Amino acid sequence: MNKRCLIKFSHDEKTDLMHYVVYDGDVVVLSKKESTKVPYAQNNKELEVSFDIESKDYDVLKVEIVEDLEYVKKVYNYMIETNNAYFTEGYEDLVALKLYK
Repeated sequence: MNKRCLIKFSHDEKTDLMHYVVYDGDVVVLSKKESTKVPYAQNNKELEVSFDIESKDYDVLKVEIVEDLEYVKKVYNYMIETNNAYFTEGYEDLVALKLYK
């Protein structure tokens, strides 16, 4: 996979894009721990997401925050290998967000 996989998300009237991968059958995004989406996802257990970044419509997906550094490292390395990484300066301050329908 050499194309960048992007999804659009929305929370608290903020909209932005995230790079995602399908890793071990799960849709996974990496995010900085201090990102506003992380506490929002922890509190609400969901995010509004669109896999069509041109669309104005969103699906509400369940989200799980994974802070296990070994898992984050594996996803980070996979994103680098598949040329789909937003973060390239290390994974130590990142968490993984697993998205579920």
